[in-house]
Amino acid sequence: MKLIKGIFVIAVVSALTFSCDQAKKEVATDATDAVEAVEAAGEATAEAVEEGADAVEQAVDSVAADAEKAVDSAKVMADGAVKKCEGKCAKDGKSCDKSCKA
Repeated sequence: MKLIKGIFVIAVVSALTFSCDQAKKEVATDATDAVEAVEAAGEATAEAVEEGADAVEQAVDSVAADAEKAVDSAKVMADGAVKKCEGKCAKDGKSCDKSCKA
């Protein structure tokens, strides 16, 4: 009888040991998968931030170029207005310095 109880105890302990070992492996695998998922999410976030920064930089460059064109255009228009108002009479008889009489 003691022999049967001993074999039974050994079988139960072996089953528990095997079961616990399998559970540890599953937990370790799940933890590894979770870490890999977090790393992938971090990389994706970093890439998205970098792409967003590039898009913002391009937008700023575009706005700066448009502003520069607008300033240049305003300068050209101002230069043209000054040239028209150098005391010469326009077709309507008026000038900027009031030297023409209607």
